Amino acid sequence: MPTARPTAPQLWTAGLIANLITCAGVCAGYALSSPLYGTKDEVAHVDHAYQLWHGTLISIGDPMRMPQIWGYTLPFDWTGQHPPLFYLLLAPVVGPLTDAGHLLAAGMAARGIVLVITCLIVAAVMWTTRQIVPSRPEVSIAAGLVTALSPALTRLGGVVFNDNLFVLWATLLVGQTVWLLRHGPRTGGLVLFGLYAAAALGTRLPGVVFLGLCATALGLVWLFGPRRDWSGILRLGISVLLAVAVNAWFYLRNFRATGNWSGMQTDLVGKPGGPLQEREVRPVLDVASDPDIWRQLLIPPALQEHVTIGAVLTLAPLVLGLIVGLRAFWEITSRREPVRGATALLLLALTVVIVGIQLNYAAGGGGAYWRYLIPLTVVTSLLTALGLAVTPRVAGPAVAVWAAAAFAVFAAHIAPPNPSGGDLATAPVFQSAAWVATGVAGLACVAGVVTVLLVAVARSR
Repeated sequence: MPTARPTAPQLWTAGLIANLITCAGVCAGYALSSPLYGTKDEVAHVDHAYQLWHGTLISIGDPMRMPQIWGYTLPFDWTGQHPPLFYLLLAPVVGPLTDAGHLLAAGMAARGIVLVITCLIVAAVMWTTRQIVPSRPEVSIAAGLVTALSPALTRLGGVVFNDNLFVLWATLLVGQTVWLLRHGPRTGGLVLFGLYAAAALGTRLPGVVFLGLCATALGLVWLFGPRRDWSGILRLGISVLLAVAVNAWFYLRNFRATGNWSGMQTDLVGKPGGPLQEREVRPVLDVASDPDIWRQLLIPPALQEHVTIGAVLTLAPLVLGLIVGLRAFWEITSRREPVRGATALLLLALTVVIVGIQLNYAAGGGGAYWRYLIPLTVVTSLLTALGLAVTPRVAGPAVAVWAAAAFAVFAAHIAPPNPSGGDLATAPVFQSAAWVATGVAGLACVAGVVTVLLVAVARSR
């Protein structure tokens, strides 16, 4: 008897599982092959969680308290301007293990928490892209695989930084916004919108940008759409106000302490050992036209060593995906589809504002950091997936070639000698375990590519 073919939902679920395993393996490869506390920011983030466990909500410039025998030592902690949600997740693990003297276990467990967060981003990207392009399931699977192999996101998934937790909330907030655009102002959907917004604001200040633009998109559609929904707008306003109110105390604390909402202290500029170097102020247009700035923003460190490959893997599918997206937007405009049009404009507005903030920061003397663009992961993963899966017929082969190249770059990056730094001893690494994780990621990556191929073939018939 002929066996039943897997259904589209089954293939999508299989793709989700494959992408999650791929992401877990890649992040674990980085975490196991990189010495603990080999970056200064990682030390500061873990110390923040450790002090929170002991009841201290630190400010920038407070002394370090975490006992440490590896990596960098810092003259003070410089993560106190960040809200406490990320550190509340780490504290119950970092605190007890550190106090019990298990310093390596504490740091690696913290990395494990960030790994789980990064895997959740893959699921969030797949769900959000499915909301944006529901008629093309192969695109959402490809977007998940692109996210799982992202050199920027997965590198941060192997160390202790708070960036990826913010990416998770930002992605879910965008996805929930699109869901509300499609289904209307349902109470349950607005509750989730408020929770994601509160969590984003409770992780990093740029949550203001995502909350403001997502709420604006919803408000405008419900105000100027075919039927004005004042009740929905009122409930949206309540959701936004509650999300802001939950976090207002912290940003008021920042303002009282430093005179600005971000909590950054200008007196730390140039302070020996601090994260802020001597600033060089430049016109914004000069920064925006500087190719080196764009290379730093778009190509993460894992690809800086292979700039040509990095540019091809990063920019080629992005540009092609952008062309596909612009063509779709033109069709949307001609058909006057308000939901899809609002979605496209929201993604465009988020990109312009986030990139503009980063260029303005660099013009003021700050660095052009690739980390600061990863909140746009849902946009870049969607465009990359659209570029790779231009048509169902080419989706499978194109994703296979791209994934093989991205995986090869990752494998080369974790191979010895591993990067290390610090004024203390170098922490041990677990290279054999890292290669096992790499092998698991490779097998899962193949499975993810196969699901893209099967879904695309089924659609092309």
